[in-house]
Amino acid sequence: MAPPPGGSIRLGHVSDIHVGATDDVALDGLAEDLHAAGVVATVVTGDLTMRARTHELVRARQVIDELPAPAMVVMGNHDIPLTNPFRRLASPYDKFRSQVSGDFDPVLDIGMVRIQGLDSMPRWRWKSGRISDRQSALVISTFTGCPAGTVRIVALHHPPSSEHAESIAGGTDFEAALVDAEVDIVLAGHTHVPSVQVLEVGSGDRTRPIIENIAGTATSHRTRGSLRSWSQLDITSSTVTVTQHLSDTDG
Repeated sequence: MAPPPGGSIRLGHVSDIHVGATDDVALDGLAEDLHAAGVVATVVTGDLTMRARTHELVRARQVIDELPAPAMVVMGNHDIPLTNPFRRLASPYDKFRSQVSGDFDPVLDIGMVRIQGLDSMPRWRWKSGRISDRQSALVISTFTGCPAGTVRIVALHHPPSSEHAESIAGGTDFEAALVDAEVDIVLAGHTHVPSVQVLEVGSGDRTRPIIENIAGTATSHRTRGSLRSWSQLDITSSTVTVTQHLSDTDG
């Protein structure tokens, strides 16, 4: 990486598109909204589809291609097969790999920002997630040697703050990795309810405050009491400003 430049970066954070259960007006207008906001890169934190059917993944890829580029995409729990148990066990990621992306733990550098994406969806879970030992080690290695002033972001579908049926297995080691890697921001989705908070992650004398931004569902009917939304993050070397873009197109 080159040394981080000055100025600010405006990121778009989109989650839970759920092609197959969408408001068509919201879906068709999503990319236009992000471009109009001046977003220079987009992070999509999973649940691109409702049932991981081929036509849903194809449409989701079309939507992603229209978003401000570069666009980083990670997988959600709805992006592996549900109704075909054999495919879920034998080849759960094949459709996502062929139609959307084969890079399940992508890295994106944009100006002063480095983002590590993580696939938090193992085949044997339904709602909850998992971060493996390999992925926790990857978080540390990705940010080792970053220039001073680099803003460090991790993006995944399952929020670290989730509990009970939606919690992350391996979360203790994952939080330790976030501390060791000096991560500043975590981007997540899954809840369909937008929120931003400062989490104190880690344990004992190894803790760190990290901003957790959860983007709501951008385009689906499954709003869980909230309006559809996506998040805008304006990032400098010392500040983060989060703006939630809300919409209700059901009339």
